[in-house]
Amino acid sequence: MDMLVFGFAAALSYWYETEMFLFLGCAYLMCRFLHKWYTPLMGAWPPDRGRAGRWVLGCLPPVSLAIILFALLTMASYDVVGIWVVFYVMMGYAWLKGGIYMLECLDLSWPFDAVHLDNKAAIVPAAGGFVGVTLIYAGANTGDGPGWWVVLFAAGLGLGAWLGLALLINLRVGISERISVDRDMGSGIRFGAYLIASGLILAYASGGDWTSTQAALLEFCIGWPVLPLMLFFILVERFYIGPSRSLGTRPGGEAVFLCSLGRCVSGLLCYCGFGFSRDI
Repeated sequence: MDMLVFGFAAALSYWYETEMFLFLGCAYLMCRFLHKWYTPLMGAWPPDRGRAGRWVLGCLPPVSLAIILFALLTMASYDVVGIWVVFYVMMGYAWLKGGIYMLECLDLSWPFDAVHLDNKAAIVPAAGGFVGVTLIYAGANTGDGPGWWVVLFAAGLGLGAWLGLALLINLRVGISERISVDRDMGSGIRFGAYLIASGLILAYASGGDWTSTQAALLEFCIGWPVLPLMLFFILVERFYIGPSRSLGTRPGGEAVFLCSLGRCVSGLLCYCGFGFSRDI
């Protein structure tokens, strides 16, 4: 229903060449999102259950606000000022609502697992997923463009690729079962790091000045490093982590830390543009 509201408001705004319909629709969806996000965090019983999950998940919406504001105020189009900053912030929360809803295809329910079941292994991937969706939307706002519809197009490219690769990982290595059923903290940390690193890469690929649809699709290919990153994740999980689990041993903390750090650093390097150019 919420996705229909967003789509209907966007269609009306595009047809009548006014942002008022989308502004009102995004304001409604932002309120719905924040209400649905914080209600499970505040309503869990007993009060001390899932305390770590409450703190982390409760801080995610303000963190996303800071990321989006930073992108809008420093890297967005020159005409994104005043009320337009508010407009794109509200559209970001509406986008987050859809992105978090789509993340449920990974068989993970963030508030239920991290708070109600007090599953600490689900906290890091929950934060990684939330931040990953935010980074892609923030990246789509960078550069000059004719209007809000190009932001949605670019963010849609990034989100679709990001979700598709995460789904492929889950199908190949069953990462969601390790997190939700086995409560494997190492799997949670590695998957959360992957979600952030891949979000950084695809945020970089989704940004830039708008010239045409064809150019946007071509320039999106600059995010190709996310493919070897995904392949690296699958290979590590299947041929290093998997055999260790079958033997009844778990990788040491140093191995988990190094794998997670490597994924985040690789995403950061790609985001900063090492070795890549938009002059395709």
